[in-house]
Amino acid sequence: MTRWEVLVADILAGTTVVGRESASAGAGLVAAARRPGGEPVRTETETILPGTRHETPLYVVDAPKAGPTVMVTGGIHGDEPNGIEVAREAASWYPDAGRLVVIPEANRVAIENGRRDGVGGDLNRQFPPDRPPETELARGLWTAIERHAPDVFLDLHRSLGIYGVHPRYVGQAIFHSPSARGEELAAYLNEVAIPWYMPFHRFTAATSMMGGPLLFHAVDREFGADAYLFETTAFLLDQETKNELTRHAVAKVLSLHGLLEAADGRGGVG
Repeated sequence: MTRWEVLVADILAGTTVVGRESASAGAGLVAAARRPGGEPVRTETETILPGTRHETPLYVVDAPKAGPTVMVTGGIHGDEPNGIEVAREAASWYPDAGRLVVIPEANRVAIENGRRDGVGGDLNRQFPPDRPPETELARGLWTAIERHAPDVFLDLHRSLGIYGVHPRYVGQAIFHSPSARGEELAAYLNEVAIPWYMPFHRFTAATSMMGGPLLFHAVDREFGADAYLFETTAFLLDQETKNELTRHAVAKVLSLHGLLEAADGRGGVG
């Protein structure tokens, strides 16, 4: 075998192991998020754009202690199931403090069709800095975001390649606002979820210029939120591994911003 064939074989062999390694190394923080604490949380469900083809649920989880509001969105692009599935899970988690607001299926039409774009094109390009959101769905989502005014915003995505390796794709990356803790998030994911023999899959953190039309740009501009856009990759990773990486990212963001306590006897490792 050539050196390249050996490298590819090693990487492919690793894809069946990443999920298992991350499940053990980072299990404490995810387990803390999943396990009820001493006092119950209060969960409510709202509906975005009721009675329209875009109708979709929004979940609000209020912890027993005061704290910041963290909003998590999945399904901005309908063909990126890791964000959808993990956001659905997160809607039933148990934060220790603050408020967790989750929109698992932001772009219902695109999800139902299994396509990146929905009505009006790419939803994540419909929040320009100089005018209101451009479509009915974008305006409906924005109304919900304004109502909850998040302190932290996490938008979950999936790309096709590797950031810095494949010019067209940005997988295994965290793009973030200048105030956010993207470097810490990337370092955590690399420690608990990426085996040493998969160096190309290490996460990269990059501060984003926040003047663009993406949803996390708009949330940062409007609310001064710590904003993140999370990208894992379909390149050599199976669906459960993508879900596991996304799961760790959500739990760590909650920990970094005070919704999961770092040392509470529940396994938190923030």
